[in-house]
Amino acid sequence: MKVLIWFDMEGVSGIDNPQMCELRSPLLQEGRKLGTADVNAVIRGLKRGGATEINIFDGHDFGGNLIATDLDPAANYLNGGWGDTLVDLIKTKTLAKYDSVVLVGHHSQSGTIDGFYAHTVSTDIAVRLNGQPIGEIELAAWLAGYFGVRTIMVSSDEAGINEAKTLLTGIETVSVKRKTGPKVECFPAEEIHAQLEERAFNAIRRLDDFTPYSLSAPITVDILYKLSELADNMALFPGYHRKDERTVSYKAKDYLEAFEAFMAFQAILPQFIGSFFREILVKIKRTMKVDLKPFESEVDKNFESKFIPFPPVKM
Repeated sequence: MKVLIWFDMEGVSGIDNPQMCELRSPLLQEGRKLGTADVNAVIRGLKRGGATEINIFDGHDFGGNLIATDLDPAANYLNGGWGDTLVDLIKTKTLAKYDSVVLVGHHSQSGTIDGFYAHTVSTDIAVRLNGQPIGEIELAAWLAGYFGVRTIMVSSDEAGINEAKTLLTGIETVSVKRKTGPKVECFPAEEIHAQLEERAFNAIRRLDDFTPYSLSAPITVDILYKLSELADNMALFPGYHRKDERTVSYKAKDYLEAFEAFMAFQAILPQFIGSFFREILVKIKRTMKVDLKPFESEVDKNFESKFIPFPPVKM
């Protein structure tokens, strides 16, 4: 039996501070250790249950979040992230070659009350499929289902588990922590690791009880932005139309098209981030009377060095 562990970080046991999941944070190393321990517990359960091949897709940021040297050698670490490894799994249809998917360390969707670091891929958006608010747990399970693969288990915070149980009936679950207002209660590590191992064992042993989770086509994708300007820009893309001040909508013929239509929201984020930093620079220049021309010149030269000349055209 071939199993793919789809790892995310915010729903790892023991992580009670968002900075433990953030790139370049001094707390990231502790988060990496905790994530690796959770994944190893799941691997132990999958091995006991009869899994013959276990691969790990690191779906947090750009990958590289697990400590490869500390991982159980029975599993193969694919590393990567959504922008490379996941794209490859989809384009090559390698995802279809797995018997099951296990979601480890996942989190609840954007806007979830008492969800730890609740978001859906980005903190700048929320998403609805056929009018249903959904998050990354469902996005992953339905993507696996599109390729005929069963999602059999998820670990997350309490809010994420409640979300999973609502839309993924019968899935094995492990709740690793609970957020109430600003307080985060992480459940005892030894107990959680024992649960992760046991639920993974149960899930793989009752594999035949599962069927791939799927969403019936056609599918309407609604992307809700924090800023109306982002919706303005997304609505310029073919196939998207403006639904209201903050929402763009897209009608997809199947789930894969819906997934890709949703992920296209990333195309406009660099423009937003660029405008954000430009505003900061303008304020610095006004308040500190800093001469930015040397910096601008250096950046211009850097960009120009990467330009590819157009072929000459003779009229």
